[in-house]
Amino acid sequence: MKAMLQFIAAAVCVVVLTACGGGKKVTEAAAIVQPDYKLTTVATGSGTVAAAGDLITFKFTGYLYDSTKSDFKGSLVETSADFSGGTYTATVGVGALLTGWDRSLLGMQPGGKVTVILPAAYAYGSSSRDADKTKGYPAIPANSPMVYDFEMVNVTKGVYIVSTPAPSTTTTLSETVGTGDAVVANGNTVTVRYTGWLYDGTRTNRKGTQFDTNTASTDTALSVVVGSSSVVTGFSTGMIGMKVGGTRTIVIPASEAYGTTVKYDSSGVVLIPANSALVFDITVETIK
Repeated sequence: MKAMLQFIAAAVCVVVLTACGGGKKVTEAAAIVQPDYKLTTVATGSGTVAAAGDLITFKFTGYLYDSTKSDFKGSLVETSADFSGGTYTATVGVGALLTGWDRSLLGMQPGGKVTVILPAAYAYGSSSRDADKTKGYPAIPANSPMVYDFEMVNVTKGVYIVSTPAPSTTTTLSETVGTGDAVVANGNTVTVRYTGWLYDGTRTNRKGTQFDTNTASTDTALSVVVGSSSVVTGFSTGMIGMKVGGTRTIVIPASEAYGTTVKYDSSGVVLIPANSALVFDITVETIK
């Protein structure tokens, strides 16, 4: 899986260049009118009711909101039909899905169908997505309200635990100490193997949906300059003090991870929602 840890420096340059307008007057875009959240039940399902912490399999079709249409469905921008089996599987109610998805899918039963209107705050917020020319999907502009059709396929009950909030700073959950005299410090170049999960406060190990890993034998170890902007802040600080061969499990709060930025996979599906805390297993291979 493509590593999600690298920041895209070019995006920063675009922001800087836009800010330096050379004295030209910039015309601000008109604010997008946001609809209210609305859920319409199309079909009532039966069986297990989806609750927080449950693993659900569902189908979805997403459209840009269009106030001029009778059903408010504008351009098609994403669908579970693009996935193997035509479905998507995730843990519901723990922050692994968009806010509006969680709100809409909780309480559904297999066979149930709903159509929902989501204001941008319940969808992708201020984040935008480029057009997917391969699939023929148009871009999703920032602050876009959305419309989704959902169909619940299966619900597998999880073990519900009272949710524990993520810490406010990067915290070590567990550690196996490595060997040797060298320890990771700011400025070191280290190579690491890692696996990343969305933080799930309802689970004892805090590991929700996995979003990235480079632990396969065919993967290349990640080279990081500790303290640099090549990785999120919490990933660097979480490694400090580790030794070669050591493994550490850390929790990174959203403020030291991606903050309000949404991260997508190559198909345009959300891997890391906005304001997500993360959990990483990190193993240090070399320290220079």
